[in-house]
Amino acid sequence: MPVFCGLLVVIVFLFMYLLNTARKKAPHPNAGKKNYTPVYVSIADKPDSIMRGMDKFVAEVQRTESAGDKWRWIPMLIFFVGVGLVAIDALLTLLGYFSIIFSVGALAVWLAAFILARSLRKSDSHDFSPRYFGTKEILHTLRDDIKPGTTFLGHLDLTGALLPTKVARETQDTQKRTTQYFSDQWLSLKAKLYDGNVLRVTAIQKTKKRKSYWKRSHISGKMKSKPEKLKGSEQELKVRIVVNPEAYTIVPSPKFSRGQNVGKYTIAELNTESGMIDILAKSPFEEVEKEHILNFLKSAYSLLQRKAA
Repeated sequence: MPVFCGLLVVIVFLFMYLLNTARKKAPHPNAGKKNYTPVYVSIADKPDSIMRGMDKFVAEVQRTESAGDKWRWIPMLIFFVGVGLVAIDALLTLLGYFSIIFSVGALAVWLAAFILARSLRKSDSHDFSPRYFGTKEILHTLRDDIKPGTTFLGHLDLTGALLPTKVARETQDTQKRTTQYFSDQWLSLKAKLYDGNVLRVTAIQKTKKRKSYWKRSHISGKMKSKPEKLKGSEQELKVRIVVNPEAYTIVPSPKFSRGQNVGKYTIAELNTESGMIDILAKSPFEEVEKEHILNFLKSAYSLLQRKAA
C-alpha cells in the first residue's frame, strides 16, 4: 500500500504539471515584468522593406508556435497510459497477486511525458516587446520624410537591457557592495531627409542594479546572502539634426529649450552650434511610447526656420 500511496502523490503532481503545460499561454498581467522575445534587427534598407521583414519575422514565430500547439496534449495522453499501467498493478494486488512491474513501466512512461512537456514549454515563444511594434510605427511615420532612393541606417536591439555586455561601469560602496550601471542602446536610427537635413536618433535605457552580496546579521551574527536588486531605470533620447544651410536657419524657441518638458521627456542638454542641433533628453519612465518619441522629433523642428525662396 505505501507503494501505491507514493504513486498517487506522483500521479497528482504530474497531472497538474502536464495540465498546466497543455494550456495555451495566457498574457502576463504585469507588462512591466514581462519577458519578451529577444530580437535584434539591422536597419539598413528602404522603409517598406524593413517593415515587411519585421512583419514576416513575427508571422514566422507565430506559425512555429502554432505548429507546436498541436503537440501540447501528447504528454497528457502518455500520462493516462501510465495511469492505466498502475491500475493493472492495483487490480492484481486486490486479487491477491502483489505486483509493481507495470508501475515501474508507468514511471518510465511518465518520465518520457515529463521530458516532452518540458521541451514543449521551452519552445513557447514570448510576446514581442511594444518597442518592436513602436519602432515599426516610427519607421512608417518617417518613411515619407526621407530622401527618395535613400535608406534608414541603424539597429533595433531588444536582446535585453541587463546583459553583461551592456555594463557601462561598476562601483563599490564602503560595505563592498557592487552596483552595476547598464547602458542599453536599444534604438539607433539615421536618415537623410527630403529637405536635405540629416537626422540621427538614439534611444538608450539606463539601468542601475546592485549585485547580490553577503551580510552579517546583527542579531544572529551569521552571514546571510542578500539578493540582487534593481535600483532604478530611465530613458535617454539623443537627437542630432545636421541642418541643410540652404534651406534652414536655426532659431531659438521658447517652447523647446533646456529644462523644458516635451511629453515624457525633459530636455537636459541643447546645443545649436556648428550648423547642428544636438539634444539630450531624459525621462524617469521605464518605457516611453512611440508617440512621445515622434512628438519630440516634431518639436525639435521648431528650432528651424525655413529660408525664403
